Amino acid sequence: MKSLRKLYYDYYETYWYTLGLMACALISYFLSRYLPVDLFEQTLSPVLHGCVLVVAAVGAILLQRHIFGIRARRVWQIVLIVFALVEINMFVLQWAFGVPTMIFDHTLTADDLVTRDLFAFLLLIYPLEVLYPHWLHWRKALLIALPPFIIGGLDHVMEMDLRILLIVYPLLLSAWLFHVVHTYRMHWEENFSSLENTGIVWMRNYLMTLVICGLSYFYLCFSSHPTRVFTQELLVLYLLLANTAQILLRSKPWQEETEEDDDKEEDPVKKRYREELEAWMEKDKPYLNPDFRLTDLMLVLPMNRTYLSNFINGEYGCNFYQYATNYRIREAKRLIREHPDMKLLEVAELSGFSSAITFSRTFAREEGCSPSEWAKLNEPTP
Repeated sequence: MKSLRKLYYDYYETYWYTLGLMACALISYFLSRYLPVDLFEQTLSPVLHGCVLVVAAVGAILLQRHIFGIRARRVWQIVLIVFALVEINMFVLQWAFGVPTMIFDHTLTADDLVTRDLFAFLLLIYPLEVLYPHWLHWRKALLIALPPFIIGGLDHVMEMDLRILLIVYPLLLSAWLFHVVHTYRMHWEENFSSLENTGIVWMRNYLMTLVICGLSYFYLCFSSHPTRVFTQELLVLYLLLANTAQILLRSKPWQEETEEDDDKEEDPVKKRYREELEAWMEKDKPYLNPDFRLTDLMLVLPMNRTYLSNFINGEYGCNFYQYATNYRIREAKRLIREHPDMKLLEVAELSGFSSAITFSRTFAREEGCSPSEWAKLNEPTP
């Protein structure tokens, strides 16, 4: 029961975000079934594509002043530029030369699916760069993007219909990235006492948006209704707009941490180091700072970051995030006992949590009850 509660609080934001986005997608799906076909083909679809063009072009221009040398932001700028160029090309071919580029009255061919898989790949390289900085280069990018071309080619030369493999491809990439997100979270828990500025929630939400886009992709592939692209066009527009805004409005970009020298030092006397660390934690209470980091322990322990992480794991059986959280929860309990009339926000701030919401969620996850419930259970007897 406690593990289920912990899982719920770990994925609380993503859970409700996904439900809300799925509800919106289903509403747009049902609305699209009742849209007049002429209105959609001649007005709504061109307007949506025009909005994608505007968001991609303006976003790429605005990002130029917000890249700050971060490769992931440069990658997203390139993605926006590609989307803008594709939309311009579609408008020119459709209205200047009369070449049909928008899908209305025919089922998707293998070539259509390959093209859409490439768009899925474009939307996946940004989170990949965020989660694995500098891992992706042009050879790996070509390798990841190659399967749709191979499957599309085989579909042309074989009698079997291989289009289902092209439909599943984006979902397989998303599943792989969910594993990468979990690894990313573990890295932050090893090195930081707070997950507030990690972008981990938004990255999970971004991937869930891609998954819902993938589900609408199934409908797009197996339906012949002229307005079936409405939901996916809305989702792509939302994803481009939301992620661009997320990057532009973040006060602290992701992945700015510099790697310290990871060479291991000579094994110290662990008992003495543990005593020094615990004395410092009790006296100076550095965990009361929401930005308390693993590297702050260097003030009392002469170790590099790798050895500090191993030391915390080995001596206390938990990562740094959990280690700091334990101290914060203990401080919060003390404040609740000694000041029963203190407001929840004050308790959160005075015990090192960045917000009352984070405090309540973390407390409930670790203790199995809310702070107010715990206070009632531990009221002093008269």
